[in-house]
Amino acid sequence: MPYIVTVVAVILAAIFALLVKFWAGFVYFVLAVLLLLSLFWGAWLIYKYFTEFKEEIEERYKFYKAEKINRSQIDVGTYESNEVAYKKDFAKKILKDKMSKWFVILFCFAVAVAFLLGMIFYK
Repeated sequence: MPYIVTVVAVILAAIFALLVKFWAGFVYFVLAVLLLLSLFWGAWLIYKYFTEFKEEIEERYKFYKAEKINRSQIDVGTYESNEVAYKKDFAKKILKDKMSKWFVILFCFAVAVAFLLGMIFYK
């Protein structure tokens, strides 16, 4: 779905960009379509973060737990008694992934602001 929306928006923006030759007001249509596209991607990435990425983190934690138990050769009871410390260690390991996802989301909204400012300050 997001790729279909992106293709349609890019085609619309291209058509409006070609029509700028006939009427300068089509610039606002181009900027509006691109603004909506960047807002869509920001919202879509937030949705994906709170649904699929959270599930991915849970799966990765299961693998992390199994790896710690096997590598350290401890039993499950010992792991569960120190689970808070292990969760903190796991959170440190996935912080880079979380931050990169949020920077991409912020980039989408920054692009949206740029298109909005372009609409406001265009001639």
